[in-house]
Order: sequence, then C-alpha cells, then structure tokens
Amino acid sequence: MSSPMLCNENLLNECDVVRMIHERHFWVEYEPIIAMHSGTIFGYEALARFILNERRIPPMPVLMVAHQNPELFFHLESELKALQLFHRPNNAMLFLNLDPHNFSEPKHIAFWKQLFGNAQDICIEITENTDDMQTAFLSHCLNEIQTMGFPIAQDDIGNDDKPFCFDLTRRADFLKFDKTWLLKIKHCPDYQEILKGFLAFAKAQGKRSILEGIETEGDFLLARDLGVDFVQGYLFKHLNHHSC
Repeated sequence: MSSPMLCNENLLNECDVVRMIHERHFWVEYEPIIAMHSGTIFGYEALARFILNERRIPPMPVLMVAHQNPELFFHLESELKALQLFHRPNNAMLFLNLDPHNFSEPKHIAFWKQLFGNAQDICIEITENTDDMQTAFLSHCLNEIQTMGFPIAQDDIGNDDKPFCFDLTRRADFLKFDKTWLLKIKHCPDYQEILKGFLAFAKAQGKRSILEGIETEGDFLLARDLGVDFVQGYLFKHLNHHSC
C-alpha cells in the first residue's frame, strides 16, 4: 500500500467513486487504541483507505463526493462497514465511523440493524463528513444506535472544522479529542486548562476519554499528564492491522 498520494483530490468526481466501489479499490486500516493504565490495546478504529489510478486518495474527498448522492453515499458506507467488520482484529473493541445521514431512510436503518445484529464489542463513532450537520438527523441516528444497544463515541472534539453538539456529548460513552488539541497546546500551553475541563466532565459523567494524533513520546507524556484514558496515533503505527 505504498502508492503515491493523489496531488489534487478536487479532481475527484462521482464516477470515480462508483468505479472505486465496483472495482474494490478500497481497504481498511485498523488503528490501535491504547489503554494508558496498562499500555495494552483496548480497541481499534477502522479507517477507510482508497486508491484510484495507482494513487492513494485521502478519505475525506471520497466521502464528500459520495455525500452529494445519498444512495451512493449509503452504498459506499455499507460496503466499507461490511469489510471493516469482516476483517476486524479479534479480542478488542472495534470503533466504526458512521455519518448520521446514513440513518435517514427506514431501509438504511434496517440494513444497519441486520449488519450489526450479531456483532460484539463495537462502538459507533458519530462523525460528520460535511458541514451540514442537522439536529434532526443526529438525534434520530443516536436514538437508533441506542436502541441497538451499542456504545457511542463523539468524534473530533476540538476540531474547528467540525460541529459540536451537546446532545451527542450527553449521550456518548467515549469522548474522542481531536489531534488539533496537541497543536493548540504546543502554541499556547494554557489550552491544557480547557482540555482538563472536558476531561473532568468526562470523569464526572463516567465517560471515557481518547486523545487522537499521538505521534511522539512527548505527545504520549502529555496525554499521561492530562489523565486521558486512551490514546491513538502514528506512534503506535507498528501495531496497525490491515484488511486483505
């Protein structure tokens, strides 16, 4: 999987996404989530990877193009989630990213219930692939996931380009803090105080915290000092799993 990255992903179009689905030009990487108290693997986040014309493509442009066509978006996500479940590592929690818009149709909800019906140890990460998060979609999505009995993770907390929803924070079992916190703290250490407030809230509510984007030993030591429960990032890349 060492192909060069696509230089201008803005050239991507809907036909390219259809081609990637039909030709199975996608795979999964499983990024480990490490427990701070033990240093062992608690779980894995399933990350989609794409390739077109022998060039790797970042996931976001693919998802944004697909998002413009609801049926195409659902088709892509359903293929990805089936693959992610099939190749999942054993004996660990699996974190699966789902966009609330994929719960907008009864037939889509029925598909997810069937796909996840016998799954064990999975957590649904609520993520938004566009900037048009709608409260109705999100609330409906959360209701359905809670009905299925799966824990929920709030993704991208602290990312300035992502919406923040207190209802999701309230219902989430895991709070995932975006890697941009590390950049903010490096530029201004006082940002630690804001993050400490979030972490204190998580502890008071019985929620577990995950800090993403750990790339160096310094990042790891900062996470330890902050008292987060779990970490993930490039520092642990040697522990990654890949789908076939």
